Amino acid sequence: MSVRDKLMFDTSAFPSSSDITIGTEQFTISLNYRHLTDTLYLDLYNDSGEPLILGEKLVYGMPLWNINDARLPSTTLIVFDETGVESTVSYLNFQQDVFVYYDDLPDSVTDPTNDDTDDTDVSDDLLDTDDETTTTDDDASYDANPYALPTNGGDM
Repeated sequence: MSVRDKLMFDTSAFPSSSDITIGTEQFTISLNYRHLTDTLYLDLYNDSGEPLILGEKLVYGMPLWNINDARLPSTTLIVFDETGVESTVSYLNFQQDVFVYYDDLPDSVTDPTNDDTDDTDVSDDLLDTDDETTTTDDDASYDANPYALPTNGGDM
């Protein structure tokens, strides 16, 4: 179950449009897909159908339309996987593991330094399981980058 609210899109046909309400504002979001580059894009329209943003590429971990414009939604939308399994956005993982989330949780919930393991509060942060263990593995010896230079002085 996700911690944040997420936007759901129909990925069976493109473009796919949805009317959404963010706060008190009405918008239409259109999801587009480019097969050649396996890239998803969003178009954002105001309640009158006028385009506000066209061709916003979905980039993992980055907020959408990260510009200062009063016409845009006041709540930040961000593309990522809450489980931490995925690290990119593709047609195959979008709406399966990777979603567009409303990034509106309080800092106390998302701050990994707030590691309350005293069993007094079961909702303090995302890393706290309140059973004296953590839900993340921080093994510094593991490097998922297959292109990284060897750290053991091996062949280069």
